[in-house]
Amino acid sequence: MALILCGIEAEIPYYYERLDLSVYSLEELGYALGHYLILVPDHFVNPELCRWLSDALGEKELGEKLLQLLEMGEKEERLIFRLIRESSYYTEKEVEELSQEWRRIHALSEAERREKMGDSFFSLGKYKKAVDAYQDALHFEENGRRIRKIGECYIQTKEFQRAAESYRRLYEKNHDKMAARRLYFLSKMCFPKDKYQSAFQDWEEGLTEVWEKEWQEGLSLARTAPEMHKIEEAYREGKEAFLSFAKEKIASWKEEIRGRV
Repeated sequence: MALILCGIEAEIPYYYERLDLSVYSLEELGYALGHYLILVPDHFVNPELCRWLSDALGEKELGEKLLQLLEMGEKEERLIFRLIRESSYYTEKEVEELSQEWRRIHALSEAERREKMGDSFFSLGKYKKAVDAYQDALHFEENGRRIRKIGECYIQTKEFQRAAESYRRLYEKNHDKMAARRLYFLSKMCFPKDKYQSAFQDWEEGLTEVWEKEWQEGLSLARTAPEMHKIEEAYREGKEAFLSFAKEKIASWKEEIRGRV
């Protein structure tokens, strides 16, 4: 791909809701469409987008042409790729490759398409949207891979109880050792502490002892982490300093998690 310099930038951006992204130029829009084809919603090219192209970007000819084609009932694929080509972000060869990818996507089953949408949301750090997509995929067709992916999303958002339930479900489905290991560690962070004890009873002898050793080693490492030193320093400074530090830290954690959902 050659170096592309953005042309006109709009003062008022176009909000691409599914990506939670505000775009200010035709090049940015082309990039978003091409890199996340699986996430392009139905009827993406709509009158609102056409008006933004015409009014905010000054792309009057393009906006009016797309609107005309839309009103004539043009196929979604042709509208999307007209927009991608006009963005000048991709070479013609790359556009052709994207066109082939579009056809592959639309040849997938609904379950496969929803799962791939979840994968894209996960890569973007949009874990709540990823969970919704994986849940939709499970509704159409259940398999262990999708259950595992849901569990991974809940770990990222620190919803350990939900993550544990996902891994318990996965273990009960296929007795996967990886799922058992995750469930063992997650059970350490859930209440009550013996909630998943019954699931451990038929596990291979000595397995939980190995994992318990790993858990204890992990705790030892955590106690020597730089972040732990900061907490200890704040505690030594007194109650007021510690509570102020804790308030700021909790607020930062909340902000981090909000960004993931």
